[in-house]
Amino acid sequence: MISSVHHTALFVTSVERSIAFYTEVLGLSLISRSDNWGGAFLDQVCGGVEGLKINIALVTAGDHIIELIEVLDKPAIPTDENPRQYGIARIGFEVADIEDTVSQLRSKGVRFLSDIVTVDVKPDQHYSDGKAIKFQDPDGIILELQQPPRPGVKT
Repeated sequence: MISSVHHTALFVTSVERSIAFYTEVLGLSLISRSDNWGGAFLDQVCGGVEGLKINIALVTAGDHIIELIEVLDKPAIPTDENPRQYGIARIGFEVADIEDTVSQLRSKGVRFLSDIVTVDVKPDQHYSDGKAIKFQDPDGIILELQQPPRPGVKT
């Protein structure tokens, strides 16, 4: 069955702008980039969308790959912009010092959707004493910083 999550795909309006944000602002690493990419494989894996052309860049956050995809010729395919501040459509990044990370990102122009929130629940409940804050990328895709109560432990 499933052994791990391989990647997350985000549909963006500009791969160039997204690469700059995810590498220069968030500090992720660029793995690769392909422009005007497409062909039979892409048409087939996307469920029969004919002649799809994309710009695609892969960035990495630790061992997780994020695909940044700009659709070039199918305007009906939407981006992953999310006007809501909640829901499952977001990526959460783990940080060791959320206050310092927020300060660094604010100095680079990132606007946050709230102040840092500490999860105030009973000690045995999910994410007790963890901290979190949400923000958006240039396309309005919701991202989250999380400082877990025990770093590296998925609680």
